[in-house]
Amino acid sequence: MFPGTGQFRLLTLHFSLFQLAASLAGGFVGAYLLKLGFSLPAALAAYAGLLMLRFGLRFAALGITRRLGFKRALAGGVALGALQFVPLLHADTPFWFAAWVLIVAAAEALYWPVYHAAMAVTGEASRRGRELGLRTAIAAVIGVLGPLGGGLLLEHAGPAADFAIAGTLALLSIPPFLRMAELPAGPIPALRESMRGIDRLGLAAFAADGWIASGLVLAWPMVLFAALGARFEALGLANAAAGLAGAIAGMLCGRAIDRGQRERYLVGVCLALGLGFLLRAGASWSPLAAALANATGAAIMGLYGPVLMSVIYDRAKQSGAAYRFHFATEAGWDIGAASGCLAGAAVAWLAMTPSLAVLPGMLGVVVLYLCVRQRRAPAPLPAVA
Repeated sequence: MFPGTGQFRLLTLHFSLFQLAASLAGGFVGAYLLKLGFSLPAALAAYAGLLMLRFGLRFAALGITRRLGFKRALAGGVALGALQFVPLLHADTPFWFAAWVLIVAAAEALYWPVYHAAMAVTGEASRRGRELGLRTAIAAVIGVLGPLGGGLLLEHAGPAADFAIAGTLALLSIPPFLRMAELPAGPIPALRESMRGIDRLGLAAFAADGWIASGLVLAWPMVLFAALGARFEALGLANAAAGLAGAIAGMLCGRAIDRGQRERYLVGVCLALGLGFLLRAGASWSPLAAALANATGAAIMGLYGPVLMSVIYDRAKQSGAAYRFHFATEAGWDIGAASGCLAGAAVAWLAMTPSLAVLPGMLGVVVLYLCVRQRRAPAPLPAVA
């Protein structure tokens, strides 16, 4: 049984279905772009463009969320995201590729600020680590089933079948969220008020997380796919094996956070993150080395997620305006990830070894450490007029 309130259980059910859809198809998007003929530098540059478009569309999403409310805005983001697979099937032509980029950017601009605000206000401070550990473990277990299914479907049934199932699962994740009570996530600000009183620590932490993700979440799966012979099934099997390590690590770290051991874990997590980058950077010479780097990296990510997000969600809840907090600070994630993708694309273009494209993401680890160890509580956000 899920810990926490009924609200948290509904949110966790939504997350589980949504994450299953993402791991079934979304985790293969970079590999799929390579299959369509994109080079690694071109694919990373495309991700950077998508993220900067998402940054701009965030302000349009603000008005939509104010009109629809939190729950319907998140539902709209999920539904819009489910449509992305139609243009993705034809992304080797400029028109459909541009349509895919636009749909994904708009869907994520709607979805993520509401989802993270919901996580911040429905979680319990005394059980934050356990709840985040459970979420990380669920994501990791789904990260076993989803890649296995996705790899097999893509290899044997084709992209259309895999994308159709993923889109259906995403839509099925909407009803649990709609059953939740209205979220006490604070007022939805007007455009000119949305960036006032930004939590600078949260903004810097999310920017560092985005920079790290450019290497671990965006560049690495494409490097791994190439190292495994550009076979979807091999990529799925490698990610499924890695999911087990991430599940165990996430649960252990979450419980340690609730016992007040977050700072002790922080040092180890940051050192492990740095080691994980180095392992990946040297892994493209051998499929076995790449698979081992992937498995150890998943265990590290299982520790990293709860450590970072326990700080972010606590600060969001303490701010008194969780949606506004996440709306502003997630802009930092877009900027950090986009700039990290551009740096990775430049390295991939200049270097003879594709795996070196993950190394720029390593620069975010130091900033992350400084942000997470900072104990100063956030100031309440200025009132919305």
